[in-house]
Amino acid sequence: MTTPIDDYVSAVAGRLRGSARLRADMLAEIRDALVDAADVHRHHGLSAPEAQRTAVREFGSVDRIARGLQDLLAVAQGRRTALLLVGVLGAQYGMSELLGRIGGWQQFWGGVEPGTWYLWLARTMDTFAGLALGTAVVMALLLRWGPRHVEIRPAAIRLIAVLVSVVVGVSLVCGVLLAVLPPGDGGAQALVGGAGWTISSGLLLGSARRSWRAAAEPPESRPAGRLVGSWAGR
Repeated sequence: MTTPIDDYVSAVAGRLRGSARLRADMLAEIRDALVDAADVHRHHGLSAPEAQRTAVREFGSVDRIARGLQDLLAVAQGRRTALLLVGVLGAQYGMSELLGRIGGWQQFWGGVEPGTWYLWLARTMDTFAGLALGTAVVMALLLRWGPRHVEIRPAAIRLIAVLVSVVVGVSLVCGVLLAVLPPGDGGAQALVGGAGWTISSGLLLGSARRSWRAAAEPPESRPAGRLVGSWAGR
């Protein structure tokens, strides 16, 4: 047999999308707060069921609390997506620099000097990746420290999802052109690099999709400060 507190926590849980660990922490804190409030009401003479119903009623509507918590879950997922993009682009940039220093690109090109269009595309891709990396770093920092000082709107989280999708799309198109049309015979290396980027792209797009879903419905109201403050920096 469930209690009013059980029903309330279950109702909030059913409205949340995002990190399972963070959801569990949020729900545990809500339950603890409700149990403490119910104990106070019991101390003042209410029966256990009535004390729980009173605690639930005073805590706030399920919709209001769930919407506020979903806002925080969206921020957490957006930060994860931004950090993943930083990791992938950082690794890509580092590998490109390493290949340049050890002569890997010359080997990939088969000793043939690439044409003007090929070099232009490669440099454009490097510039685009650098700008995307810088943007991802800024967004990750904003989502890490920003919630303590400013309100992060769901639109910012959706922007991250769009940015990741654009980066993946542009990188795939340019990467395919650079891999299948090298000046020399770099087919084998292209297959290895393409497999790695495909896996990374799948991870990025999956994280972007979760960010979009977490921020798909902007909250209409915010929970009390005691709730927001507990998880804002996670």
